[in-house]
Amino acid sequence: MFITARRIAFMALILVIIITALIYHQNQVEYAASLDSRAINIGLVGEIDSLEPALLDNHEETLIASAMYESLVYYDEETRSLKPLLLKNWKYSSDGKTLTLSLKKGIKFHNGKQLTAQDVKAAWERNFSTARDWANVCLFLSITGSKERLEGKTTDISGIIAADNNTVKIKFSQPNSAFIYMLTNPIFWVYDNEQQTSPLAGTGAYRISDNKDNCNITMLRNDDYHRGKPGITALAIKIIPEEDEAFRQFKDGKLDYLDKVPLKETKNLKKNPQYKDQYIERILLETYSIGFNLYKQPWNNNYQLRRALNYAIDRHAIIEEVFEGSYRPAKGAIPAGLPGYNQQMRGYSFDRQKAKDLLADAGFPDGEGLKPFTLYYNEDAGHRMVAEMIAQQLQEIGIKVELQEMEWDYYKKQLAKNSLGLFRIGWQADYPDADSFLYSLYHSSQLGITNYSGYQNPQLDKILDESRRQTGNSQKRIELLNKAEALIVDDAPAIWLFQKRAAKIVGKEVKNLQVNGMEMIDWYKLELLKPSLDSKAENSLPKSGK
Repeated sequence: MFITARRIAFMALILVIIITALIYHQNQVEYAASLDSRAINIGLVGEIDSLEPALLDNHEETLIASAMYESLVYYDEETRSLKPLLLKNWKYSSDGKTLTLSLKKGIKFHNGKQLTAQDVKAAWERNFSTARDWANVCLFLSITGSKERLEGKTTDISGIIAADNNTVKIKFSQPNSAFIYMLTNPIFWVYDNEQQTSPLAGTGAYRISDNKDNCNITMLRNDDYHRGKPGITALAIKIIPEEDEAFRQFKDGKLDYLDKVPLKETKNLKKNPQYKDQYIERILLETYSIGFNLYKQPWNNNYQLRRALNYAIDRHAIIEEVFEGSYRPAKGAIPAGLPGYNQQMRGYSFDRQKAKDLLADAGFPDGEGLKPFTLYYNEDAGHRMVAEMIAQQLQEIGIKVELQEMEWDYYKKQLAKNSLGLFRIGWQADYPDADSFLYSLYHSSQLGITNYSGYQNPQLDKILDESRRQTGNSQKRIELLNKAEALIVDDAPAIWLFQKRAAKIVGKEVKNLQVNGMEMIDWYKLELLKPSLDSKAENSLPKSGK
């Protein structure tokens, strides 16, 4: 039979198509099967120094560590209440001075050892002794014996008692209804303190199997996890210094999840239907404010001047210009999402005429008699833009503002020494409770610790102390916290600007990834979807413009 060159070419083309289809089908089958064993690729922007609970210093470290270590309780955002995690239950005594914590039985560390009350006590005392952040150490100070341990007078904290293998009792010098919420803080995460190797064995859904210079970290599933077997075999975590490079890697299909989207990309992602189900925007329990140093003039004893500045700021304009519309204007000291957030709080809205009137009432009509202020902030392009807009807006009522940028570590030291007159302060909840924003920042006992403004008000102290005594009456406690916030906002020791929103992006095959108000992820619930065999297997979103 005579076969033409055209027929040969046609038959060759058919053969190529058949072979390609077979290879594609096999790849699809292998890819689908691999989702049962492949790692999920996580991109974090920043740097990692330590993953030990007491030494965590940034969001990235805390997020990774949360896959290994756990708290005794967790905050359920749907019900806005605490739920047990490693605990079976808890109970305050009638006088509020004892908290009994009952552990679940059968929970094991990664090394197979069973969790006991003695392990909880040992881990907490180690955290207390090794913590570098004084704000974390302070969370222990309501416990009897913590100050004696801090001063080196004792070898343990007497108020933390392992009553038996499954019961921990906490003794307080004064009732502290906020303490049960404090247990969500990493300073109270637990691990096997007897283990000598690093990392320490936790009880979490994953454990580290490989760590290359804190840049590439592999974590394997804990098959004996007390909540059940996690949905993903492994986490492959890449630490990327620059957010633009991280975003490029996500678009190139190298990441299944990117924890930080560049601010300049957020508007495009929100508008693009291609990213509708993959872009995540989450309001956080984190506030952005400008603090007044009440140890210094002219802020001391002049609440009308402080109010004037609050009314002079157009928060919406700054949010649109600097944050691409992603942040939320702050109404007061308590962020939305917490019990105690008051939706009826009027706060301070932009009212330039009212600002001018208050400025005159304060004794400085049109800014006359006021020396230029210096507004201090830590190094960051976004902080610089916010400061510049604040300076422009205050100029409109006759107030001149000079700007001073500082390196972060030096800036923190200056805040702690109360040496800055007007300063930027970002505050993320140490624990999911309004007490973290009111007591920490404004109670006089926190002067020189976290009360950076130097605010002192005996009436406020009395209200906040009373709120901590409400260990059995949550409604009364909320009423007192609302009353405390109203008093603080009226006195205006700060300009409350925004509540932060975080921007994340996730691949199409990732399921059940949810970010909570503390910017944490429940790693246990995470899953990878299997692609159908008749659809193209892709790990990522299409690149921009396609």
